[in-house]
Amino acid sequence: MPTRPPLRPAGIIFAFALNLLLVTLVLFVVSGLSADGRLAGLALVGSVAAGLITAFYVRQRAAIHAAIGGLISAPVLAIFILPSQNWGFAILAGAFCALGGILAEFRQRR
Repeated sequence: MPTRPPLRPAGIIFAFALNLLLVTLVLFVVSGLSADGRLAGLALVGSVAAGLITAFYVRQRAAIHAAIGGLISAPVLAIFILPSQNWGFAILAGAFCALGGILAEFRQRR
């Protein structure tokens, strides 16, 4: 089995920061469009985009970088960004960041 390159802490921090930034921006924009919160699911698109962009940043082992960074961002999202400490949505946003990394890694391996 070939050796894997080590994890890059900068890649994990990149995924963490980008997931926070994109989810926050999407929630900020969506809250101006809809008062009842039906469009809040669009924030998950920001999480997938964070995973995809992280994959292009780290190039190797993108899925694990996006997964660790996205799931580390979940408590910060739940406590500081999301209203009423919505932990389920925060964990889902972290998981969707990992999903974006997985999709990009599949594409890079082709």
